[in-house]
Amino acid sequence: MLNVFRSHHKKIMWVLAIIIVPAFALWGGMSFLQEKKQNTVAKIGNHVVTQEEFKYYVNMAQLYFAFLDMPDKEKRINKQDVMQTSLDYLLLLWKANKENIRVNDTEIIETIKKIKNFSKDGQFNKKYYLNFLKYTRMEPRAFEEYIRNFLKIDKLYQKYVKIAPSESEAKKLYKKDTQTAKIEYILIPYDKFKEQIKITQDEIKNYYEKNKPSFRQEPKIKLKYAIVKDNQEVMEKIVKNINSIKTIDELKEKFSVEIKETGFIGIKDPIEGLGWQPAINKIAFALKKKKISAPLDTSIGYIFLQKEDEKPSLIPELADIKQEVEDKMKIELTKEQVVRLAKDTMQKVKNTANNLKKIADQEHLDYKETASFKYYDYIEGVGLNEAISKIVFSLKKGETYPYPLFLQKGAYIIELKEISLFDEKDFTAKKEEYAQKLKSYLEVKGKMQLISDIKKESKAKF
Repeated sequence: MLNVFRSHHKKIMWVLAIIIVPAFALWGGMSFLQEKKQNTVAKIGNHVVTQEEFKYYVNMAQLYFAFLDMPDKEKRINKQDVMQTSLDYLLLLWKANKENIRVNDTEIIETIKKIKNFSKDGQFNKKYYLNFLKYTRMEPRAFEEYIRNFLKIDKLYQKYVKIAPSESEAKKLYKKDTQTAKIEYILIPYDKFKEQIKITQDEIKNYYEKNKPSFRQEPKIKLKYAIVKDNQEVMEKIVKNINSIKTIDELKEKFSVEIKETGFIGIKDPIEGLGWQPAINKIAFALKKKKISAPLDTSIGYIFLQKEDEKPSLIPELADIKQEVEDKMKIELTKEQVVRLAKDTMQKVKNTANNLKKIADQEHLDYKETASFKYYDYIEGVGLNEAISKIVFSLKKGETYPYPLFLQKGAYIIELKEISLFDEKDFTAKKEEYAQKLKSYLEVKGKMQLISDIKKESKAKF
C-alpha cells in the first residue's frame, strides 16, 4: 500500500481538498437518506458492517488515492474507484485481523518518516506532517491507525502473494510487446448459405415445440429516473424532505428535477440515457412498483429510480415470434453447412501444399492477407482476439493452423505468412525492464485473486 505513495508535497493539499474533504461530508450526509433498517452496507463473516463503520474504509481508500502518484489523477479517479477500493480494504482487513497480523508502533513511525510527502531534501519534515494533519483535521493517533492498517494489508499480501518471475516468462512478455506477424486466411462467412435455405411452416412449428425453453423472454420493466447533477443546494432540500417524497413525480413537482422514462428493458439491457449500468438495473428490478428508490450516489450525480411497469418472464406464442424462430433455424442450418465446408476446405489445403489463395479461388471463397500486427493488436478482418493471437504466434512461417477456427463472422483457415525474428540483443538490454513489468502484472493478478478468495472465505455480501 504505502510503497506506492509517490507524489510531491506541493500537490498533496489540493488533491486532499478534492478527494478527501468533500467525500467525508458526503458520507456524513448520506445517513439521513436511509431508513434505519437499510443502514447495512455489507455482511462479512458473522459481522454486519453499517454505513457508519464503512466510512472508515472509505477514508482509507481516499487517503490511498490522495497519496498515489498518477498523472491526471483528479480526472481518472472516480467515486466507483474509491468505493471498490473501500470494499477491498474491508475484505483484506477482515482477513488480516482473522490471522492476527500485527504492526508495532516502531513500524508505523518508520513508515511515516519514509512518506515522501512529509519529506524535504530527503529528510522527514515534521512541519509538513503537522500541516497535513491540521488540513485534514485528523488527530495523529487516527492517522497512525490508518498507517497501521495499510501495513497490515502489506503484510497480508507478502504472506499470500508470492512473485517469482522467470527469465523465460519475461522473454514471452517481450515477444508479445515487440514481435510482429502477418497472416493470410480463407473466410467462410455464416451467411454464405442463408439465401439458399428454405424452411417450411411445419418445420418452424416443430422446431419451436422442441426448443420452447430457448425462446423464454426475461422479465422486463419500465423505469422512470431523475438525476441531480452536482447541485448541493437541491440535494440538501431533498434530504430535508426525503420522508415526504413518495413518488418520482412528487420529486419533479417539488424540486423541478428532470424526469426521464425508458421503454421495457431487461436486467442486462442498457438504460436509455444512462447506458450499461448493471448495478442500477439490479436495484431497479428489486423495487416495488411505483415506489421511489433512495438516492444512488454515482459518478454523474445522484440518481432516483422508480419502477413504472413490469412484465413477467414468459414463453411467447409461436405466432408472436415466428420470424425469430425462423431466423434462429436458419442460423443453425447455415452454421452446419459452414462447418462441413470448412472441414472439406481444410482437407484440400492439407493435400495441396497449403496454397490458400489457389484453393479460395477454386472454391469461390474469400481470401485475405493482413498487414503486420502485434500480439495484442486488432487483426484486420478477424478482430481483437487473444486466443487467435496465441495461435498465430505459435506457428512457424508458412505453417497453416490444422483446424478451422469458428469465430463470430464465420470459419477461418489461417496461415502464418510472415513473423519477425526474436531480437536477443535488444531483449538482453531490456530484460530488467520486462522483468519489472511482469512482476507488476503478477502482483496485481495475485492481489486480485487473494481478494476474490477472501470474499469466498468470508461469504461476504455487499
